[in-house]
Amino acid sequence: MLAVVGTAGHVDHGKSALLHALTGSHPSHLPQEFSRGMTIDLGFASLSTAEDDEIGMIDVPGHERFLRNMVSSLWGLDLVLFVVAADEGWAALTQEHLRVVNALGLKHIMVAINKCDLANEQQIQRIEEQILQKFLDQTDTLPDIWRVSCKTGDGIDDLRRAIIQQVRQIPESKPLSASPHLYIDRVFSINGIGTTVTGTLRGGGIKLGDVLTLYPSGQSVKVKSLHSYHSAREQVEPHRRIALSFRQLKKQSVARGDCLTTHTADVSNSSEWIVQLRPEFSEMKKQCVLEVAIGTTHTQARCYLLGDGTLARLLLSKALPAFWGQWMLLMSPGGSHLIGAGRLIWAHALSREQRPRLLKTMMEDTSDDSKQMHCNISTAMNGYTQIDDGLFQPPNCRLVETWWVAQHHYEYCLNELNSLLQHTESAVNVEDMAQRVHSPTSLIEGLVEQQCQANLWQRHSNGITRFGIKANALNAEQQALYHEINLTGRRCFDANQHKQPRMQHLLKTLMERKWIIPMEDKLFITAEEYQTLIGEIIVYGSVGETFTIAQARDKTGLARKQLIPLLNRMERDGWVKRVGDLRMIQKQYSNTK
Repeated sequence: MLAVVGTAGHVDHGKSALLHALTGSHPSHLPQEFSRGMTIDLGFASLSTAEDDEIGMIDVPGHERFLRNMVSSLWGLDLVLFVVAADEGWAALTQEHLRVVNALGLKHIMVAINKCDLANEQQIQRIEEQILQKFLDQTDTLPDIWRVSCKTGDGIDDLRRAIIQQVRQIPESKPLSASPHLYIDRVFSINGIGTTVTGTLRGGGIKLGDVLTLYPSGQSVKVKSLHSYHSAREQVEPHRRIALSFRQLKKQSVARGDCLTTHTADVSNSSEWIVQLRPEFSEMKKQCVLEVAIGTTHTQARCYLLGDGTLARLLLSKALPAFWGQWMLLMSPGGSHLIGAGRLIWAHALSREQRPRLLKTMMEDTSDDSKQMHCNISTAMNGYTQIDDGLFQPPNCRLVETWWVAQHHYEYCLNELNSLLQHTESAVNVEDMAQRVHSPTSLIEGLVEQQCQANLWQRHSNGITRFGIKANALNAEQQALYHEINLTGRRCFDANQHKQPRMQHLLKTLMERKWIIPMEDKLFITAEEYQTLIGEIIVYGSVGETFTIAQARDKTGLARKQLIPLLNRMERDGWVKRVGDLRMIQKQYSNTK
């Protein structure tokens, strides 16, 4: 069984000592932690069994000044181990840690009463009752409690067995993403290996040679080495503490809080969020400055409550990588006090027109399924989402091929595209139509098919028109200009020398209909003449052969004024590639036009 366990509890209650007793290795890694006898940053250890259980252990600071460091450990935990000292009992930071754990929705919790050698039975029983009452009040649950003493070793073996048994029984939780992902919590450099990062892996596995994306920078990095629990690995699975090193990654370009995942992962990288707030927090003001803690990082943000206060708009001081539905903590500036919590439901700039739509969608959404809610919100806000056989069709939407399309977006697409077809004299290809309405090409292809079947639009070899329109017919004015261009032949039509009215409009129409080919310096030739010239230049050549400008001139009889724009146009169309003063043939010419 693979799992990651993290501690929680007040300063000096023995969290680090307990992990040392459980694992045999001390979790502290900073010299000042040993000198001060206090955990400042995250510490790490591991526990393994003969039955192939491998459990990562994360130690957290218990002092209120380092609460944000404690929060950094929680995002990837499977189990939380609260530590309460028998000689002091439940303390203020223990309560704050419980609020934090509960706010993030962590359900699997154990409690160890440490330093039992310093208290009598009556004191320990009183503390047990106190712990159960605190958990009942805060979480409505009753955790298992274990008595231990790191000094004498009493109860350590029993607690170790209980932890192993507990993690074996934890059901598989749904990750933020099916793709492998981790938030970086340590960055360092090792001679001969390079920049190395550590974190808790969730989602999927990673193997040597994998190419990952580092957010928020978007940099692609290739995995050079993998380690987990003091062993080099060729691949690692989720629910592990891992260390990765990368080729050509500078230490200065990566930091705690950065997220490593695949380029296909559904991760956002925005500085504007909409979050759904937990209702149990009442300290949120209508407008305030606060600190957002998510993953293994934190940043300052301006917070604006929306509607009835169940949603908040956060304007972050910097863009952070995050996943839909991910829980975050909202803390007082400085990160010493928890004032709220919420989960991410939108991670893009939201216009004033979009806000009512989001509020309406959230109020009308009755689904308990997080994935269904994501689908409903995405459809309402983006206008479309791909069909998922495991989900219900979102409300107020239509089915178009493999897409659910919101009614408002469906009507927008029809209005925009009907206007486009109404005001153009030529056929429009589907890719241009999709770009016009900011939608996937396959979605617009489905919409086109529906409109064609209804005899509202029609297809032609070169695109889409309104029904009954001849796609490539030229009117008298267009025919006259085409005839003039055709007469110039390979000498090219120079638009700079013609100033008649509507010239630009007529040229655009002829280009759209593929009658003429534009070149540099406002030179034009007919599509037929262009194909003829290509043939003359490369018909007897093979891919990879080169030729000089002089050779092209001899074959075509063109002056340099026409030849250079022609060769540049051929390069744009992929026929040739410039190599110094030569042109290299890139594809074979066919006489079929």
